[in-house]
Amino acid sequence: MKTYVIGLLFLGFTNLMIAQNDLALLATPNPTNHSETIKMVKNMDYLTTMNDFDISKKVLKLQDLVANYDIKAHNVYNSKSATTYTVNFKEGKNNLLAVYDKNGTLLKCHEQYQNIKLPFVLSSEIIKANPGYSLNEVYCNIQYNKDVDTEIKYRVVLKNGRKTKTVLLDL
Repeated sequence: MKTYVIGLLFLGFTNLMIAQNDLALLATPNPTNHSETIKMVKNMDYLTTMNDFDISKKVLKLQDLVANYDIKAHNVYNSKSATTYTVNFKEGKNNLLAVYDKNGTLLKCHEQYQNIKLPFVLSSEIIKANPGYSLNEVYCNIQYNKDVDTEIKYRVVLKNGRKTKTVLLDL
């Protein structure tokens, strides 16, 4: 019986020892041979205007969708007509109303967001000014017009037990 136990232990340890010696080698390609394609965004001025502000990543993803939207790919598009196209983007309770010209350039965009992340600078100022209160709801309205300053307005609902306060912020 001892010989069987010793024999099984010996076989078990030799299996583990062999497994310790296996190496995996991964050859990485030369990074200089890698070519990147750069995507051109037609409404880059819209995106750069929005990147100047510390806005939630969720909002930035939706704004990227608006900036890259191609109105020419839809059957309502008429290249001979000098009209504008209004497109409504919805995601949950968030709503973006964008107006494009016949070339696909974004002329204006009205954005409404609910329960998004408030920028850290603003949230810390609000919490310091209202001790004992916590952030309950955050609403954000953004008004973008081409060649005009972008307006960002936050409405923050604070809660302390049964008491609520509303704080309005304009950027």
